[in-house]
Amino acid sequence: MGQLLNVWEIRAAVARQWVAYQFSSWVAPYALSNLSLCGDTSRRQQLVAFWATFLLHHLGGPDNISALSREDNELSRRELLTAVSRIGGASYVLYKHVYLGGGGKALIRASIIIFVLGAAKYVERAMALWRADFRNLRSSSKKKQATRFFTVCAGSESLIRMGIDYEMDDEDALMVAHDMLPFCMRAMADSSVDTESPDLVTSRKIFTLRWENMCNVVEMELSLMYDVLYTKATVVHTSTGYGIRVASPLAIGAATVLFGWYYNKEGQSIADVIITYSLLLATLLLDTRWLLRALGSTWTHAFLQASRPRRWLHHAVLCSGRWRRLRYFVVSLDLGRLRLTACPRRPSSYRRWSGKVGKYNLLQECTPKTSACGITVKKIGLEDVWKKYQHSKGSKLSQDVKQVVFTRVSEVLTETYEKAKGVRYTMKDITTSWGQVTVKRRHEKLEKIRLAFGHEFQEDILVWHIATQVFLIRSHQSQISHDKNVATHAKASKELSEYLMFLVAMRPSMLPGLPLRSLYEETLKCLQEVDTGGSNSSSATREEKVAEILVNRKKYDYNLGFGRDIAGIVYDGANIAIELLTVDELKMPELLELVFNVWVDKLLYAATKCSPESHAKQLSRGGDLTTIVWIMAQHAGPFRIGHWGPDADDGDEMQQEKTKPEEKKPEEKKKPEEKKPEKKPEPKKKEKKPEPREEEKKPEEKKPDEKMEPKAYPWVPDRPPAALPTPPMPEDTEPPKPPRRDRRRKYATLYPVD
Repeated sequence: MGQLLNVWEIRAAVARQWVAYQFSSWVAPYALSNLSLCGDTSRRQQLVAFWATFLLHHLGGPDNISALSREDNELSRRELLTAVSRIGGASYVLYKHVYLGGGGKALIRASIIIFVLGAAKYVERAMALWRADFRNLRSSSKKKQATRFFTVCAGSESLIRMGIDYEMDDEDALMVAHDMLPFCMRAMADSSVDTESPDLVTSRKIFTLRWENMCNVVEMELSLMYDVLYTKATVVHTSTGYGIRVASPLAIGAATVLFGWYYNKEGQSIADVIITYSLLLATLLLDTRWLLRALGSTWTHAFLQASRPRRWLHHAVLCSGRWRRLRYFVVSLDLGRLRLTACPRRPSSYRRWSGKVGKYNLLQECTPKTSACGITVKKIGLEDVWKKYQHSKGSKLSQDVKQVVFTRVSEVLTETYEKAKGVRYTMKDITTSWGQVTVKRRHEKLEKIRLAFGHEFQEDILVWHIATQVFLIRSHQSQISHDKNVATHAKASKELSEYLMFLVAMRPSMLPGLPLRSLYEETLKCLQEVDTGGSNSSSATREEKVAEILVNRKKYDYNLGFGRDIAGIVYDGANIAIELLTVDELKMPELLELVFNVWVDKLLYAATKCSPESHAKQLSRGGDLTTIVWIMAQHAGPFRIGHWGPDADDGDEMQQEKTKPEEKKPEEKKKPEEKKPEKKPEPKKKEKKPEPREEEKKPEEKKPDEKMEPKAYPWVPDRPPAALPTPPMPEDTEPPKPPRRDRRRKYATLYPVD
């Protein structure tokens, strides 16, 4: 099951599972090696060998975890080899101590039952790791074609139509996410999609939903993708997986009966018998639990929906409502949903994204507050770990910010495939630019401003983060707070700026392009050199002072008083902020919308260009904003095979015009041509050759001792160009303009976009 819980709940669960995971991997080879080398053939040793089968059974692990990290999936072949060796060791122990030791038919049969179940579950775990490897995800996603939408049993088609106008609950969104899952699995291994494929049309239906429903479905998709990568979902919810889970409680019950009624316990200690009964009972309860969770999971609903040949089972379980009653019963047994201070959690609420994003503000970091805990951590040498922990906590995005962000993302992605007239976004714009297209398409009122962007993405985030923070601090707050839409755009721009800056500072693996860690550190040192006049003031006051100092220094000093080349980043950030501050107050709504759209473009670029491996690792931490935006972009088709580009329609029209038959014009009566008198050819005049100049007549006198050295660049004259005679300029032509390099550059490291 998905584990998109609170961040601290995830970390605590992972810590417990990691300890148990490491402990079991150490205990198993130790116990099996001791039993195989032990020469004791007493009756007590028979029971100890019988316990080895339970050890093998529990090595298969629970159904809700198969891997703790992506590296476990990449080492799936090694895990399969380990499983074979441990299964072989357990079989040797049983043969030596139970079969040859004379354990009796009852104990031999019970041992075989537990051994077969344990071996099947252990191999099942290795197969889950193998299927979750990226090298195998693409082949498995091809086999699982997108399921067609059904109109019975509240199929996905009817749910999508309902989600256009009404709010969908978590259960309905989860059902739609199951149908969209093949696209998500394909995206992990291959982002290219055929433009003529019907699957692409199906995946784009998600953009017809309301933004709340669209986010809900995408979050459910990511939780299902977590199941594929880190749990046994891909092997449990198959015909073989269901067969193992149905047979397991029955087989454990049969082994309990064999041991309790038919096995002679003479010579066995009471403690050993109690331990054996405890192992049988615990295994029976755990297998029953996994059976109920598997049958009540929405994966079972998707399995029955896809199994069209089994129409009788589909009708008997789904259409009759029996499966939903079973699911509600299973969910009611989950004690993890119960809370002391609030109502119980909804069945699928744990699959939702927490909505929290990390934040990092350079202006706050250059004037940090020193606390007792921070001083202690600094003395220990764990300052970087403490900073990462503080910034990773972040804060939850408000509902209005999520609405404007996801609405804008949906609009941009929809423009990439809709046939609309006029200028529109293309996938090339999204994957190759980070705000330039938005600036080129800015409002007519903002045509005079001249903005610029960095050559590298992380450099651009540093500059625009400084510019956005300074601009929002120094802008007209009365105009921003008066209009709700303006205030929302300002708030969203600030939070996106701090979030992407957090990725630069704390999680650079989530960003594309060159890693520029040293550039970030030097920029922070530059800002820390700004003297704010004391540390007794509040954090907000110090930010305002830093912004004021940067704006004032920029007006009088090119290097902002730092005297260092690295100040170019801070210089450009202050320059962009001043350029934004020069806009009239009446144009503030359009200006803030422009800044917000630039940051959304940066978010889209970061999401689409980030590697799938980084997105997969982020799922184990609870998900992230860039991962959600990445899945949305995958639904639009980031790379379309056979796509002709934005001018394809124009080219088709031109081709059609060429292929149209030419209309025949009415023939005009031809007039008889008049004979013109032939002209006699004039005799050619002899051209006079120009006489050579006096300078050319005189040959250069060469001295016999000197040798002529060839010029390295024969086109470069010996004399300066000013000494050569300049040809007269025509009267109509204007004098050439001075080269652009003579004008002083406005930005130090960026390139402007007009």
